[in-house]
Amino acid sequence: MTRKDQVAAAFSAATATYEAAARAQAISADHLAAMVAALPRPPQATVLEFGCGTGLLTRRLLPLVAGDWLITDLSPTMLETARAIAARARFQVMDAEWPEVGEQRFDLIVSNLAAQWFHDLAAAIARLTALLAPGGHLVFSTLGAQSFRQWRDAHAALGLPCGIPAFPSRAELQNILPAARIDQQLFTLPYDHGRAFAAELKRIGAGTPSPGHRPLKVADMRAVLQRLGQPASITYDVLHVVIGPR
Repeated sequence: MTRKDQVAAAFSAATATYEAAARAQAISADHLAAMVAALPRPPQATVLEFGCGTGLLTRRLLPLVAGDWLITDLSPTMLETARAIAARARFQVMDAEWPEVGEQRFDLIVSNLAAQWFHDLAAAIARLTALLAPGGHLVFSTLGAQSFRQWRDAHAALGLPCGIPAFPSRAELQNILPAARIDQQLFTLPYDHGRAFAAELKRIGAGTPSPGHRPLKVADMRAVLQRLGQPASITYDVLHVVIGPR
């Protein structure tokens, strides 16, 4: 099973629990929707959404952006859940890192907290940007370097490897995407304890570790959770990116 297969399977398994647990994703979707609302666009736009999940961003944007929507996700199960939100839209299972849309071009391409799963972010964004119609915008959010800082620090203090992938800082992402406008959204979510944080990741399907990471021994994981404390706070660093027009 490839890493993309693992990611798709994890999100599919979390479809029923995603909405109730996706607190950070909802906060990010609100910010992203406000950014999209401020952009110029035609009265009837062609729209591509990738990584739609259960439709958190879709639900916020449909009243704002009229037109022809193509809504996609790597997980067939999540895509079916999102289908109930937009009966008139088109739906497609798709790995957005390698978009398969034929000759279609889009006035708006959007995504909320899916791009962090790309293997090669710069190459994927280049392929997606190439799908923009003249005057179009690509607007997406991804996780930044300060995300889950407390969880990483707890592992580091104990000399243990952390399975959370490395994410770019705002400056690093700006170097990767020099033509982009990047907004940084930092917020902290409270948890009763570290186990609650780990459980929330599983309920949203985001528990797939970085490539090559081996799960910690039970005793080591207990030590990490104890180090994190009760209650625990976890930082989210969300980078919101706008590219366009060309």
